[in-house]
Amino acid sequence: MQQRNKSDYLILLVKSILMGTANKLPGVSGGLVALITGFYHEMILTLKKINFKTFQLVIKGDFKKLNSNYNMLFLVIILSGIIISYFTTSKILDFFFSVSELNVWSFFFGMIIASLVILVRNNKINNSKEFIFLIIGLLFGLILSVSKPIPENQNLMFIFFCGMISICGMIIPGISGSFLLILLGNYKLLLVDSVDALIDFILIILGINNEGEINFQLIKILLVFSIGSILGLIVLSNILSFFINRYRNITNQLIIGFVSGSLFIIWPWNKVILESSKGFDKLSNFEVISSDLRYLPDLNITSNIIALTCIISGFIIVLYIENYASRKKNIRLNRKEH
Repeated sequence: MQQRNKSDYLILLVKSILMGTANKLPGVSGGLVALITGFYHEMILTLKKINFKTFQLVIKGDFKKLNSNYNMLFLVIILSGIIISYFTTSKILDFFFSVSELNVWSFFFGMIIASLVILVRNNKINNSKEFIFLIIGLLFGLILSVSKPIPENQNLMFIFFCGMISICGMIIPGISGSFLLILLGNYKLLLVDSVDALIDFILIILGINNEGEINFQLIKILLVFSIGSILGLIVLSNILSFFINRYRNITNQLIIGFVSGSLFIIWPWNKVILESSKGFDKLSNFEVISSDLRYLPDLNITSNIIALTCIISGFIIVLYIENYASRKKNIRLNRKEH
């Protein structure tokens, strides 16, 4: 358990808010944010410790023992940041998406490219086995990128399953939990409609909104989804912790492959493509079959130049943060040695 003061916990809260925000964005991995901001491995090890005794201590209210044995304050800060992100920063991002979706995705694309550079720089390939797992991760990422979503499904067992699967974005860097929900057909239901229903419920309870109606079905769906997410968080963290401890280099190469393959998902420039099964002689015969055709931008267009600038900005910011964190870490290590 890492020793922290109040300012350290405040910084951790900000990092966890960023992680929660990222996990709500299709194509962006919350786990990747945790990895590049330096608390990923501690998060995995902390989650791994959670067991039946943990819940017994919660019921007893023995918070001192919870914190000393299970790093509970760290976990509470992380979960608080995730919850805050769902009701604050995600709304801010909605605003920026409405202003310029291209620039937002460009900025995130630059950030993920920089994250990939950091991962590759810190995890060199040592043998052919690690290279094979890198390729496996890359193939999985590419397959995930080109998969098509299924229709929305409100069955509670399926919602529970969605919760367990979507939490992968928090646990496995390079896998976007939100994108998995899009493939499962329930992104809007679980991350937009049900969250909005909960906000309306809170506003009605507080007496701020007297005209709204409580949608208990959506709240029930959100509850089941949350339970599935919590269980998935505990189970997956134990599985991943096992692989990190025993096969760290192979696991890291698999993650790098996932990150590389998932870049295709958030390539900023895409357009609707039209195709007709009746021939290409009449425009009226054309129908939209996909809105995800990626293309290279025309840099003679001002909007594309601005988007390219956003990519470069996101790239530089992440590298700067990583280099700054490395310098701070080296300074602390040098002080301890002397």
